[in-house]
Amino acid sequence: MIARSVATVFWFESRRAMTFSRLLWWGTLTLFPSLIIGMIRMTTASDNYPPGTEVWTVFLFALVPMLVSMLGTFLWATPAISSELERKSWVYLAVRPHGTPAVLLGKYLATVAWVLSSAVLGLLLAVAIVPFDRWEIVRTILPLTLLSCPAYGALYLLLGTLFPKRAMVMAVAYTLIFELIVSMIPALINTITVQFRLRTLLFLWADIPIRTDTNALLAFIGEPPAWEHVVVLISITLVLLLAAVGIVREREFSMSEEGSG
Repeated sequence: MIARSVATVFWFESRRAMTFSRLLWWGTLTLFPSLIIGMIRMTTASDNYPPGTEVWTVFLFALVPMLVSMLGTFLWATPAISSELERKSWVYLAVRPHGTPAVLLGKYLATVAWVLSSAVLGLLLAVAIVPFDRWEIVRTILPLTLLSCPAYGALYLLLGTLFPKRAMVMAVAYTLIFELIVSMIPALINTITVQFRLRTLLFLWADIPIRTDTNALLAFIGEPPAWEHVVVLISITLVLLLAAVGIVREREFSMSEEGSG
């Protein structure tokens, strides 16, 4: 029963996303990586030592699994609850069997599908501009993209569920503090971030040389094996989703929250 409700919400949200503003954002996110890669290609065209495959891979990692995935899920997953509160439709969803979890999961799946389509197409367009080893770059970046979109989507969905009135503010604060600052600190605390796991997989899958005798570097990028980081990312995604579903099932949103969004 809940699966059918989730599917209904997914298709409804997918159709509702076909607006000019959302399509404009989708197109901007899709074309941005190829625009940046094209500018880098033009700048380095006359260099005697142009960037190699590893450099292009790092550039595309920053642009696709990090920027497009993070920004896309931030824009569409974070306000999943606040938008329903703003429209004052939450009370009607709450009285229906599995209403609120179905809406949450349906919106999550629609967000992931929407952002993944933008990220994958953006990756393919950008890789077409890279002068060589395109398959090696796709082989590395595509799996990272498939891991990053669901993980960041679940993360921002949980933040939007915990703080519906200040969802965007809390999501920005988390991103700046944890994903952009804490993840760069070579200490145990950076292992709780999504970016740390993705960055480690980048070094492992792209065969970028790692000096195992440098403890600070290992703390910055993590250690093998790669499958452990994949399992952790998938586990984080599932735990965050379960936490968000548990919150919407148990929490009673007040009328002030519905009024302020």
